[in-house]
Amino acid sequence: MSEEKKMFTFLPPAFPGAIEWPGSPLGVSNVITGIKGRTELNDKDVDGKAGLLDKLLGSMDKHRAGHKEEEVFEHDVIIHGIRVRAVTNSRHLYDFWVGNWFSPEEWQKASGEPAEEVPRVMVYAFGGVAGEAIAAYYSRQHNTIIFFNTSYYGQLKSWVLGAVGRILAEEYGIHSIHGACAAMDGKGVLYIAPTGTGKSTASYGIMGGENTRFHSDDWVYVRYTYKTRSGLPVSPIAIKSDGQEARGYQVYRWLEANGHKHEVKVIARDLAGNQLNLTVGDLDITSPVEAYAYISEKVFYLRTNIVENFPETVFPLLTSKLENVPDVTPEFLAANRSSLDYLWETIRGRPEFKAAFGSDSREETEGKLARLFAFANARAMLDITNVFGPEEVFANPGEPVRLTTVMLLERDFEQDQVVNALSLRQFMARLLIGETPMHTREIAYNAYRAVDDGKEMAYIRQLEQELKGRDLNPQLYEIYQARKDVPPTLYQEFELFRVMHQAASCYELNTILQKDKKVANKREAVGQTIKLITKILQDKPAELALDINNYCEFLS
Repeated sequence: MSEEKKMFTFLPPAFPGAIEWPGSPLGVSNVITGIKGRTELNDKDVDGKAGLLDKLLGSMDKHRAGHKEEEVFEHDVIIHGIRVRAVTNSRHLYDFWVGNWFSPEEWQKASGEPAEEVPRVMVYAFGGVAGEAIAAYYSRQHNTIIFFNTSYYGQLKSWVLGAVGRILAEEYGIHSIHGACAAMDGKGVLYIAPTGTGKSTASYGIMGGENTRFHSDDWVYVRYTYKTRSGLPVSPIAIKSDGQEARGYQVYRWLEANGHKHEVKVIARDLAGNQLNLTVGDLDITSPVEAYAYISEKVFYLRTNIVENFPETVFPLLTSKLENVPDVTPEFLAANRSSLDYLWETIRGRPEFKAAFGSDSREETEGKLARLFAFANARAMLDITNVFGPEEVFANPGEPVRLTTVMLLERDFEQDQVVNALSLRQFMARLLIGETPMHTREIAYNAYRAVDDGKEMAYIRQLEQELKGRDLNPQLYEIYQARKDVPPTLYQEFELFRVMHQAASCYELNTILQKDKKVANKREAVGQTIKLITKILQDKPAELALDINNYCEFLS
């Protein structure tokens, strides 16, 4: 038996081949999925394989024809203005899908913007499909996602976000980012990070300060704006000139090169989503570009192990729908005794304690707490207003926050560097490499992007080979710019990141303060990291380079 299995277990499936089943009770519900992460077969290049999409849709139709008694769920949602329809025979996927996103009616009521009438993205997720592997497929040409024989919601959510992101970038110049966001004194900070580097911890952490609001835990939409000559921030969508059109991500570079063409027509949107017909002359191209962030989710799909750093979240988590929360063994309880002692001492005096745990003994309470952080990919569908209160949370998908600061998070204990202010070429090089704590690669720290990952990774490896041992940061972006064969989706992404660097102060933060011998434990390291972030937000130093030996001087 592996060490992992000694620490926690899952109830077995109700029958062989089940894709989901009830786990041991906790919260409102606790669904166990047969696949608890990404499927081994992930094909985002369906369009490059003649006949594959028809074959996949045929397999689904054949299954439905042979299982007419099977319940099938269908539901439309609006994700930052884009209508997406999901069709599935998984009650769990349907349940989380409905909870996670705004329905068309909810979108229109919350944002004041009309909902699209026709779906732009179709999602099919069917289990029990004979002759098909456990797999996920994506067709960019047809905006179609197909999942077979898996009901793990995390992958479905991420692929849908990627597909919507492609439409938003190409048609509207809206940047879709795997990141977390919070606001302090009305100014937003965006954390871009691979899994496991402290993205959620950083965004939740600053909420202890005054005049803060929580924005996003996992995914953010960013619109870049110019000011009109009357001072109104507007996002350019399309520009038509000399029979040609610049649209979406293309408009920013066009305006930089052609700002003198005052009579050229510009289609734009204000921050409330109203479409405007302007000319280039109406825009103040000399004013700095600004960035505004919008929420994506109605209810957050997040990891339950957030309780380790933020114990107060245990109460709303225990009234949420859960996914893949395991049972724990005595070995796990013994190995995590200090964490459980801390959680117990922190929450037992809270007024919510009795309602959450009733007459449970300390042993029973700690057993429930342990289950929430035993498996790293256990998830909850959490209404964040139950954590901070409605007044401290952005809940309207049409309400923006001005982004003033961007932090690229990493966790590399082999380095002593803690914080650096990033030049454009440093910022872009870090995003091109996008290395996770496990030393795997995520372009732009984003595993969600609806792209052919293999082609883009191969292209970046070519860039690195051209460095021939030279320093990464000063050279990689220059090599990228000089090449004429950039994959189109990579070019789109980095055009938008180029504009982001103009719009906000950008830093790199290495979350390694546990290395500091003066820091007693992980919780203290988190506290020091939050202090560091808060001071950077307040001061926004143009030049900053701190390491493990001198960061305390900056704090003092």
